[in-house]
Amino acid sequence: MKNLLLSLCCLAMLHSCKTEVFRGTSRKEPALPPLQSRLFKQKSYEAGQQQVQQGTSGAKSNEAYDVTAKGVVDIVVVIDNSGSMAEEQTNLSARMAPLLSAIKDSDWQIVVTTTDPRDGCGNSVISKGDFFAESRFQRQVNAGVNGTGVERPILQAVEALKGDCFWGPGKWLRTNSTVAVVIVTDEDNCHVGPSIGVYGCPGEADFASSYLTNYLASIRKIGTEARVYGIYWEPSQPSCSSALLKATIVAESVKNTGGTSGSICDSDYTATLNKISSDVAKILKADFSLKSVPDPGTFVMTVNGQTWTQMTQIGTLVHFTASPPVGASIKVSYVSGAAGIVTNSFPMNDVPAGGDITATINGQPAGAVTYDESSKKAVFAQNPADGSVVILSYKIGVQLMKEFSIPTNVDPKYIKVYVNDKAVSASDYSYNGSTGAVAFKEAPAESSVIKIDWRGKSTTLE
Repeated sequence: MKNLLLSLCCLAMLHSCKTEVFRGTSRKEPALPPLQSRLFKQKSYEAGQQQVQQGTSGAKSNEAYDVTAKGVVDIVVVIDNSGSMAEEQTNLSARMAPLLSAIKDSDWQIVVTTTDPRDGCGNSVISKGDFFAESRFQRQVNAGVNGTGVERPILQAVEALKGDCFWGPGKWLRTNSTVAVVIVTDEDNCHVGPSIGVYGCPGEADFASSYLTNYLASIRKIGTEARVYGIYWEPSQPSCSSALLKATIVAESVKNTGGTSGSICDSDYTATLNKISSDVAKILKADFSLKSVPDPGTFVMTVNGQTWTQMTQIGTLVHFTASPPVGASIKVSYVSGAAGIVTNSFPMNDVPAGGDITATINGQPAGAVTYDESSKKAVFAQNPADGSVVILSYKIGVQLMKEFSIPTNVDPKYIKVYVNDKAVSASDYSYNGSTGAVAFKEAPAESSVIKIDWRGKSTTLE
């Protein structure tokens, strides 16, 4: 009985348990999408190199000159050697000193020729410094009295200047000289015999004074670089007892070149020769040669301490367009041998990446070099040595990539970024879910390897 009651009770309990249903709350965890990665290579810079040449400052020169010591003068003395000239030759031959009185310190040369074309272009050159200069002058002026009676001083002066004859001084005239022609005659050019007014040289070009003045004009500036002087019977002189004819044609040459003259009838030619010498000194070109060729724009001259611009300077030759005072102190300064620009900055053909530049000077490593963005120049702290070869080495800048693409369906919390295997802080990049772009605040370094890991967005499984 007791067992039966227990059984019934258990059945009743089972029945009541059916009225309550137990339902559990457990669900499956979401499955993680697979890890994915993508590698990127940052752009690389191209190596750049540029050679530049430092300028050369040149050498500074300061030189001093003396006008009287540097003037260059070439003198032609045409002496009449006809039968009536013995006394006049003697008068002149002993007076070389008065002829050179005002120009004795110049660089002078004298060629003596006669009025007779048969004597050629003149004798050998008498130069300053010749030990026997005065005795040679005396001997050459005493040319004798056997010359032709048709004196041709105009022709002979030109022939002596040319120096083309077989018999003569040769090409003796210097290119930078002042030229003086001194004609000494007791007749006129091309005069024939004792009959006044009768002239020879018919049809010859040298009959007129223009033959001489035209030739002088072809080699020098008349009046400032060349003049004709004379000792003759001046047309304005009423009488001259020892002369045969007024030298009208010769006097035209003197007048047309701005020269001066004296009388052939004077017993002493000293005063006339002093006057001629003083006049030559007035046009004496104080040209001189410099030791080096000045660089353009660097030549400066002073005369007696004052700036002097009345000159030209071509190469080493300095030519005065207006003669400074005789005996003046001339000083010049200039720079020679300069080339290019001496500087500490050089224009760059390319923009160096990061402004980084290294340099060598004549093959040796240079000090610090910076890049100036405003002028686009490489700048040294100091000027490289004059004339040095400078090599600039750098990397040519390119626009480095800052954005790298991954899929758009990426869960940002699973993005991991690495540059050259070094993790990048999440604050240094951003992800755009619409475009899939991972954007760096600062572009990764050139040639670096960028790795981006990510997982797709997860989904819930029921």
